[in-house]
Formats: sequence, C-alpha cells, structure tokens
Amino acid sequence: MSVTEPAGRQTIPLVHDGLDRPYRLQFPPNGGADRLPLLVELHGRGIDAVRFDQLTGFGALADEGGFALALPSAVGEIWNDGRNPAEGSNGRPDDVSYLASVIDNATARMPIDDRRIYVVGMSNGATMAGRLACELAERIAAIAQVGGTAAVAVAAGSHPSRPVPIVNIHGTADDYAPYEGGVRHSLRGRVVLRHSSGPAVGVDDWARFWVAANGAVGDPAVSALPPDTTIRAWHGPSPSSDVAFYRIEGGGHTWPGSRIALPGFLFGRTSRTVDATRVSWEFLASHRRT
Repeated sequence: MSVTEPAGRQTIPLVHDGLDRPYRLQFPPNGGADRLPLLVELHGRGIDAVRFDQLTGFGALADEGGFALALPSAVGEIWNDGRNPAEGSNGRPDDVSYLASVIDNATARMPIDDRRIYVVGMSNGATMAGRLACELAERIAAIAQVGGTAAVAVAAGSHPSRPVPIVNIHGTADDYAPYEGGVRHSLRGRVVLRHSSGPAVGVDDWARFWVAANGAVGDPAVSALPPDTTIRAWHGPSPSSDVAFYRIEGGGHTWPGSRIALPGFLFGRTSRTVDATRVSWEFLASHRRT
C-alpha cells in the first residue's frame, strides 16, 4: 500500500505525559478565513494512522469537502479504549487526555470551529471514539464508528454530559468485534490480534445506550439498502438526539465501500452497498455541538 500523503498534511510535534506523540494535521487547499470543521480519525489496532487513512479515503475527502483532518497515533498502535483488563479503563496511556490535547493543539494552529469537532474510528479506534463520546462529550459534536462500540466497563459507568449524535456501521459476521458483544471468539480473530482485550458492548445494547443518553423518542425508522444493509434511525427533540445504526448482514471486520479491500480470508467480506466514508462524513457534518 502506497504511503503518499496529501500536500497539505504536516507532522505536528506533541509531547503528552512525557511521551513524544506527534500527529498529522491536514489543512484543505481552499481553506479560508471561515472556521473549519475538524475530523479526528482514529486508526484500528495494528495499522498506522497514514495507512488507515488510505483505507478510508478521508484524506482525499477532507480536501474535497473543506474540513481539517487530524491523524493521531496510539502508543504501540493500540488505543486505551478501556477494554485492557491489565490496565483498566483509567490505565495508561491516558488516551482521552491525549486526544483532547490533539484537539487543543489543532485548534491553536488552525481556524477550527469548536462546535464542529468530530471523531471517526474503526475497530479499536471505534471503541476509542465510543469512550471519547462518553467521557469527552462536552468537546465532541458527533462520532462515527465502524466495526466497534465501546468497552463494557466504559459504558457501564458513563453518563455523557450532553447528547452526542452517533452513526455506527457494523457487520453481523465480524469476528474481531462481534455484533452481539463480548470478546473476539473465532480462531481468525485470535490469531490476527494476539493481544487480549476485555469485552465490548453489543451493537443493539450500544444503540439503546445512546437512544437513552440522547433523549431520542419512539421506535426507529427502519429502511433497507439491498442486498445486505438495514438502517435504524432514531430522532428526538433536536438534531443532537440523532442515532443511526447500519447493520450489514454477513459483513466482516472491514471498511464498507473502501477501494482497498482487506483480505477476505482474514477479515471477512467487505460490503459495497454503502460507502462508510461518505456515510460517516455526511452524518457528522450535519451536526453541530450546541
């Protein structure tokens, strides 16, 4: 996979908790005086930030859509999303604080609209995004998750300080982040990701968590995108109540619609029904923190 990066991207030095933790920051070519949205993109376990961005295509979309993009990096390519039984949800590294520092640093360097700060992630990056929504709700306008929810321990003790709109895209045949929750249970999942991690919330329980937290009301509006995708969408008294969950029948631990398909024998089937990058950004961009 090529590692060519967009011209407007720079490596930004950052020291956090005594560790050098630089991140990449991308400014759109036509960015002007208006304050820009900021998207923080969280890679999955075992893939670096640049290669993950090439998988998703957010770098190209940022230039097209006129938003700033931050690509932070986890220590050892593993985010402390609260599932590590050895460290616990409050263990080191403190990635909640680190990502807050990335946001602070980016907003100090660019004209960022602090009402339009978004987070997207896949796998371990998705569960980290879920933790941020729970613990940093006052900074986050909306989140998007692919192939991940949140650590059981994080969700159990969380009471978000404000509603956080969420879009979640998840395959039912995901061996690494099982749709029903718990821990990865297949031989494929255990071999590829050797490090152990604690349980994650099931997708349906995670949807119920945010329906309640965001004050959404009533039954979801259900729609289908043949041949494999069902969308459940909940709404409430304001756009901040929005909750949208995409269920991909037979979908694996992949990024739907990616032009770079992960090996099917390792990660399962990549759906082409939805473009997870554009679905995520369109949802995120439609929300502002109030």
